[in-house]
This record gives sequence, C-alpha cells and structure tokens, in this order.
Amino acid sequence: MNRTAVFHAFIFALLAIQPAGSVWAEQSASDTPEQPVLQYSIVGSSSCETSPCYSGVMQDVAVQKFLLELANNPQGMHTEKAAALEVAAAIPDLLALQLIRLDEDLYRLNFALFTAADVDRIRQVSEVYARSLAAALLEQRKQIEGLLGEYNVPGVDPKAVAYFLLGCASLDWDGLDLTAAMGYRKTSGERPDGRYAPHAQERAEQTLKGIYWGSHNEIYDGIRATSFGDHHSLPRYMLPDVFWRIPGFPSSYPRTLKTALVNFVADSFALRAKEFLRIMLALREGEKSAEDLALTLSVEEGDTRVFLDVLLALEYISEHDGLYRARIPVLTARDEVMARSILAIGNQVMATWLSENYPRMKNELQDLGFTRAGVPFEDGYTMIWHYLFGLANRELVEGGLFADPYAPDRTYQGAIPAIYTLELQAP
Repeated sequence: MNRTAVFHAFIFALLAIQPAGSVWAEQSASDTPEQPVLQYSIVGSSSCETSPCYSGVMQDVAVQKFLLELANNPQGMHTEKAAALEVAAAIPDLLALQLIRLDEDLYRLNFALFTAADVDRIRQVSEVYARSLAAALLEQRKQIEGLLGEYNVPGVDPKAVAYFLLGCASLDWDGLDLTAAMGYRKTSGERPDGRYAPHAQERAEQTLKGIYWGSHNEIYDGIRATSFGDHHSLPRYMLPDVFWRIPGFPSSYPRTLKTALVNFVADSFALRAKEFLRIMLALREGEKSAEDLALTLSVEEGDTRVFLDVLLALEYISEHDGLYRARIPVLTARDEVMARSILAIGNQVMATWLSENYPRMKNELQDLGFTRAGVPFEDGYTMIWHYLFGLANRELVEGGLFADPYAPDRTYQGAIPAIYTLELQAP
C-alpha cells in the first residue's frame, strides 16, 4: 500500500497510513525506549517512500528533544554543541526537511513548534477571540434558523444540521481555505518527502473536551461520511471511524496470513460501507420499513436487516412499529440551496471578522517560541485557527444554536456524524 497520507484536519492518532484528515502523531512507549515529548502533524501530503521523511525523522525522541530545546531557546544552538549530541547524525535530515536552519554557526528552529507555554498562551487568547467570533455568528441566528426550517426530516435535530454545516463545513473547512486565501495561514511548501506544512506541539496534560475542531472523513461510492467533534472522546463510534478500525488477529497467525486477512477485511468494509450510506440517503426521504428499503436499494431483505441492526447500534436511525427513520443529518441535492446559503453566511461572517481581528490577535501572540526563532506567524496559524474555531463551536453549542455532542441522551459523546452527497463549499 502506498504510504502517502493526505491530511486536512487535526486528528490525534498515529501518523502513518490514514484516510483523509490531518493527524497529530503520538508514538507509544513500546516503540521507543523513552516517552516522546512532542505530538506532530502535517497539513498536506508526505511519503516515507523517500528519505528523509517527516514522520520517520520525528519519531526519534532525541530529535524531538533537540527541536523542543530550540523552541525554548530561540537564539539557537551552536553547531559545536549540537555535534556532541545524540541527535547529531539526524541534523542533515532536519536541514533537508527545513525543520531547522543554519544561521552562521547556530542551528535555529525553522517550523511551527508550540511549547506547552505557547499552547497555554494560545488557548488563553483564543478564549476571548472565540467568544467574539461566536457572537458574530449569533448575530445571524434568525436568518440561520430560518434556513434550517427548510430541513424537515422527522427524527433529525436541525441544531445538529447547524453544527455540521456551520461548525464543520464552514468554520473548519471553509475557514482553512479562507485564512489561506487572505494570506493569514501558510498551507504548504515543497520538501524532499512531499508538499506540506509541518507542525509540532509539546505533550502536556491539557483537556481537549469541548474543543470541536476535528473532522474524520471518507467517501464511499460518491457518498460522504463525516464525524466531527473534539479529540477528548476517542475513539469515535461513528462512520467512517468504525470502518478504519480493522479487527486484529491472534499473534499465533502467520504474518503473511494476518496481512492478507487484514487487507481482506479492510476491502470488505469499504465495499459494504456504501450500503449503510445508501440506507441513510433513502431515509432522508422519510421513514421506511426494512422491506421498503430492500426494494428501494435492490438488496436482499436479510442483508438489509443486518445493515439496519448496525445503524441502530450506532444510533444513526431509530425504529418504531417496524418503520425506520434517520436520527443524524443527511444532506442530499434537495438540501443544496439551504446548505449553500448557510455556508455563505459563515463565509461572510468569517471574512469580516478575520479582517478586523486577525491583526490584533497576531500582535498578541508575537511572543510564541517559534516566532521568536524567526519563523513567520503564518506558519503556525493552522493550529491557532483550530483552537479558535474549536472554542467558538463550544460557545455556539452553549448558546443553543448547535446541538450538544455531550447531550445526556447520546451514548457516543464528543462528536456528531453526518452523511451527505453535496460538495460542501461556500459559494
């Protein structure tokens, strides 16, 4: 399998072969003799089919400690001192990957690495600005809720639709595009192993509960499945997440057999996943019996009932007197005008808000470790924007515009899923 990964949103997971989404990588204690000191990520694409590669270099704890020392000492480290360190052999790779640079006789940090103190500062500042961004969106509440009134699907909370369209598709996806287009955020740069922007963060005990910033996404036969939420409640028992977690096989199995079986199960999941999503699309049109769904989808009724049992267990649907109805947002072509109108509101609010607030926020955060090392603020704004809109989403949940991912009646908390066929992008 091609070991190239493309990442678009923060997912705290292993930086390796993953479906689309941006990934913070965490190395387990069993992989190295020492606990890692950094979480690391990219936005863009990287392949370890070439060397050096970002994830291959960053998994070395000695490298992590060296980079963290540079972040804490922005004046840099003298080359003679670095030559005596355990990390000395990796320095050519770090230079090639543009993670450090050589200024005369000093090695200096050359990418956005956030110390624990940096993250504390970002969160402190973002709390204030997030309330401001949420307030700007709430000023459009009447218009937003008027548009949501066009989504009339019994069993589906319109506030969950708002959470997905505004919180995920607008603030996250469109927000990343918009901040890049306005020149506020660096997206990627050419490196030996791909084209991407790297980020890293010092590991610390900080809760991510209620910071709704992470979308996990997959496309099955033209139908999209997304879960969107915080990265406190992981793993997510939603689609596509459950299809990414391949069941293990006993260690007694021969390696070649285990590999073949894992690939078989993964392919089977991918092939059958679309049937679950087709059921959800059918239920967008109204409640149906298992027999009706089997006829609509040209699937055996027995198979249909197996799919329905899984969807019931995931709480994607409900059943009463033999009739099934959707419980999560399902968006099709009939919802396009409503969805694009809501995205347009989000885009307009963000553009105005950013033009007024970005310069002030940048000024307040000029003392971060990587900026003091001479790395442009724009190189680190991807992470800063995630904290900002993630906290704004929390405010919009508390303000009642969005459904609550931690509502007591949710068995699987921390995120809300959606199924859709629309190409979601602000007009």
